Amino acid sequence: MKHEIELQSHSIVAGGDLNPAIFQPAWFAGEGLINRGEAQAAKIQMISAQAALFDVDWLSVQVLPERFVATTTNEAFFQHLNDLVAATFSRLVHTPIRMLGINYSCHCHLDGKQPWSRLSDVLAPKMPWFDLLDRPRMHSLTMEGTRPAGPNGYLRIRVEPSVRVEGGLFIDINNHYDVAEEGAGCRAMLRILNEEWSGAVSSKTVLWKLFKND
Repeated sequence: MKHEIELQSHSIVAGGDLNPAIFQPAWFAGEGLINRGEAQAAKIQMISAQAALFDVDWLSVQVLPERFVATTTNEAFFQHLNDLVAATFSRLVHTPIRMLGINYSCHCHLDGKQPWSRLSDVLAPKMPWFDLLDRPRMHSLTMEGTRPAGPNGYLRIRVEPSVRVEGGLFIDINNHYDVAEEGAGCRAMLRILNEEWSGAVSSKTVLWKLFKND
């Protein structure tokens, strides 16, 4: 099935014990993680002990006491996102981190006649449902499983109609890693980011292979 991605984002999520007040544009600039022009132009929603919320041109940062999220919607910065998060926690290596998420989502336009119905037939065949439902159709599908190898955690994929692209498809991929089970918190997170990033990013390519022979 041919598709055209119209909106997409990558995000990295870290769960643990965080001090949101640290994570402000001036600190990132002072550590050389963003440039001073970006820091000065940042759109700051809040910087406090309870939350740090700000955006720069290519990056959105949201930090709560138990959760750090960095997101970019610019494909050219997907790798840079990983580099920035790794560099950030290299400087805060004593931060207790218990989980890591490397996530991707996109809204796609699908080509062809009745593409959603065709895709539904691939992912969730209707035949088993006819005794229970009239006109069965897939509304949303979530699949979850463990990886064949690598750190503890799971891969969760959600597929449903897009609310942003008419007649389109929304895909959400969550690569979840149980950092606390892998070793010493932040250092384990940094190791996972280094070793798992390319595989997590390529999971969307593997997913599209499921659709190509619809």
